[in-house]
Amino acid sequence: MSHKINLRVWLSIPDAEAVTVKNTLVRRMGFQDVLVDVKKERLFSIEVDSGNPEELAKSFAKELVNENKEDSIVLFDELIFEGGYVPVKVALHIEDGEAISTRERLRNRLGFKNVVDVKKATIWKLYIKGQNQERVAKEIAEGLLINPHKDSYEILAKPKDYGLIAY
Repeated sequence: MSHKINLRVWLSIPDAEAVTVKNTLVRRMGFQDVLVDVKKERLFSIEVDSGNPEELAKSFAKELVNENKEDSIVLFDELIFEGGYVPVKVALHIEDGEAISTRERLRNRLGFKNVVDVKKATIWKLYIKGQNQERVAKEIAEGLLINPHKDSYEILAKPKDYGLIAY
């Protein structure tokens, strides 16, 4: 049976890129009245066709998460988020060399032959106040977070509080 292991990874130390994005949006792009904060995660969506998903997730986290500076959560077969922010998923719509390299590393170097595919994305967590949060998130995504020649984005569904497993 096929499973998708969604590994969400974020820095536990200050994230200079997220701070720079927030500063640009607030100081240069006019979002100072609505934007409270910006955080960022890396998302690895790893499709496997066999094996124990929980055991595999632990192995993948050991390989893909730097425990000295990163934290992670694993979700199985769905992608949900905590409340309080609008999650914007940014991914390449062209071939993603880093995702292919990760898949090949897991399959060939580490022996996880059950890895069918790996997709990689960035989740921008936009803490927006007021009405029209999704419209503001769309403006931010199109105005700063993506390069339309290579990226696509998706404003993800409102979060629920279940299915989160922290390692």
